Amino acid sequence: MNTQQELLDANDQWAEELDHPLPEPVTAAKDFSLPPGLGDLKIRLGVERWPHSPEKHFRARLDDTLLEVMRHGAKEVGETLFPPHSDSPLDLLRSKRHGSHDWSAPITELETPLWVHLVQGGTRHFAIEYQLVIGINTKWGVAEDAHMTPRQLLASFGFEPNDYSLYQGNSTEPLPPDTPLHLKRGEHFEAQKDGRYGLTAPRGLQTIEDDVASVCAADISARLIGQNGQRFVEVVGIEIPSPPWSGPRATIAVAVPASYPQGGLDGFYLEKTVNQGGSIPYEQPAITLDGRTFALISWHYATGRDWNPSRDDLASHIAHCRGYFLKRGVR
Repeated sequence: MNTQQELLDANDQWAEELDHPLPEPVTAAKDFSLPPGLGDLKIRLGVERWPHSPEKHFRARLDDTLLEVMRHGAKEVGETLFPPHSDSPLDLLRSKRHGSHDWSAPITELETPLWVHLVQGGTRHFAIEYQLVIGINTKWGVAEDAHMTPRQLLASFGFEPNDYSLYQGNSTEPLPPDTPLHLKRGEHFEAQKDGRYGLTAPRGLQTIEDDVASVCAADISARLIGQNGQRFVEVVGIEIPSPPWSGPRATIAVAVPASYPQGGLDGFYLEKTVNQGGSIPYEQPAITLDGRTFALISWHYATGRDWNPSRDDLASHIAHCRGYFLKRGVR
């Protein structure tokens, strides 16, 4: 009989009762390893919304990490963790102290297995502290107040408010910089500087491969392709307004200079799978890439606001290109 079945047979109350003392096979585990088969044992846990709400119950494996426990708990509570699909959520996990209604400090080591948490004195009662998590471009952070102004929100995310405007979703109009917002958890904004995103850290030494990997990590579908010695970044599935465009998504290609990032990105090519009433605004001569037809789009940075390799990168240029479809920023 395996250890899991033996444990269930010997003490089936333990798996069900949240406050039952730990059984000897768990407390006696050495070298941070449970006996074979025991890690797959599912036990009952409690979760609630911090600081107080009705406790809900679910099951998790002893070998599950606290991050997995937190994700299971969030599903039971019925509210998504932010950022979505992140291994480092900005929401917080707490555990109730033994014999008390008080909660622990936020648990920082979410990679800890559940059984280790229990052996080290943690309880099976958890709470999730949902924070006012907001997204700007590909960055997520916790807003200090629900009524921050766009100027304050930009500054808190590392954007210079005198250079950048804050937009909601697909809006073509920037939010008034000093009008208080009514922020909602999970809300997402776009920060653009005359049609381009800003960055929170100095740039200028990265390769185009670095930038492609970075935007892909942010759930943007991008890849490098080449033709006749010229490299392009193809970006698939850019969300565009439909109408006036004939479809909801577009594919673009951006020519990459050999001296990138000192040599900046400029303009883009649009795959001719979408149009406006049969035509494409600012269309220039077309090229063939990977067997498909792309039209050159005349869409450039404003005079005096040229590409800056210490601030701009592929992500900022994709946002600049998206401004074309929204009629936002410079032409």
